[in-house]
Formats: sequence, C-alpha cells, structure tokens
Amino acid sequence: MEKRHILWADDDMDDLMLMRHVLKDIKEEYDIKEVHNGREALDYLEGVKQDSSLPCLIILDMNMPVLNGKETLNLIKKNDSLKDIPLVFFTTSNSEMDKMFCKRFGVEMITKPPRYNNLKEAVKRLLDYCLSKN
Repeated sequence: MEKRHILWADDDMDDLMLMRHVLKDIKEEYDIKEVHNGREALDYLEGVKQDSSLPCLIILDMNMPVLNGKETLNLIKKNDSLKDIPLVFFTTSNSEMDKMFCKRFGVEMITKPPRYNNLKEAVKRLLDYCLSKN
C-alpha cells in the first residue's frame, strides 16, 4: 500500500519532532513533508501540483513567520487545484476570532494539547482526514 502524503507547516521544531514520535507510536504509514512557514508550504504545493502528487491533508500552524496560517489558507482556497485538499489548523491558539475564521472557511481548528495522550488522540483525528479522502 502506498503511503499517504501529508504537508505539515509549523515553525516549532519541538512540535514537529513530537509529531514524528506520535505517528511512530500509532504505527501509521504517512509520508510527511515538513515546512516551516506558509510561503514554503505554497512553494511546495506548486511544485507537487505539476506531477499530480498533492497531499491528502494539509496541516497548518496558525502563527508562523513569513506567511502565517490564515494568509496561507486564504491563498490555498483561491487556487482551484488546491482548494479541495482537506486542511486543518493545529495550533496553540484558543482565540474565538481564530475559531470564527476557521468556521468561515469550513476548516477544523485543533488546539495543541499539552499531554501526550491528548496529542495522540488529536493526531488520530487529523489522520482520519486522509482516510476519508481515499
């Protein structure tokens, strides 16, 4: 079976490392492309769009340098070949404004949980987006 492909944009190296541990722990086979800001995410998507290997899921952090998660989402949703890729915000934000922004675009916002087991459950929910696309 081919690995499912996920694009993860987050500027926090600790979060990315923790995520790799969680995925290994739940024994799921995913190819995760890690980028560190929205600009890198968009550049990556433009590159893979050419060879039709778009990810089954895009995970964005809300607060990143260069191009933040909201700006990145706006640009993705305006692009016809990218707008239907499932997208989730995985962020430390718990702001009502951020929640309303996500609701307006129809994307889920998962607040980063502090405990490992909560994180594991949140990641399983994120991975369900890839399963539902196949």
